Amino acid sequence: MRYSHQRELILDAVKGVKTHPTADMVYDSLHAENPHLSLGTVYRNLALLAMSGEITPIYTGDNKVHYDGDTDPHCHFVCKGCSKIIDIFITPKIPDEVLHKEEFKVEEEKTIFYGRCRDCAV
Repeated sequence: MRYSHQRELILDAVKGVKTHPTADMVYDSLHAENPHLSLGTVYRNLALLAMSGEITPIYTGDNKVHYDGDTDPHCHFVCKGCSKIIDIFITPKIPDEVLHKEEFKVEEEKTIFYGRCRDCAV
């Protein structure tokens, strides 16, 4: 992928937070200091960065794609009350014998837990 200053800004914006931002959130965080940056450019570059594996898209069921700059293996918890996305640093694993028996070849793994966070569970 060719270097792009705008793509670098967008990548830094996603990697610089733990909030799993959407494209709109990334755009809002960058636009004041980069007025020539368009929302379309943000969407296109987030898609490219996700395809290249530099960030991870998270589909939470709220009809928005969130992005995670931490590409190390981990799971996510999505609160059904406040929509907060929380990193959980465990990696559930399907036993190899199950994968072999079923002849599965796993190419990607994403686990998302849904429920209510501590603040919303009350």
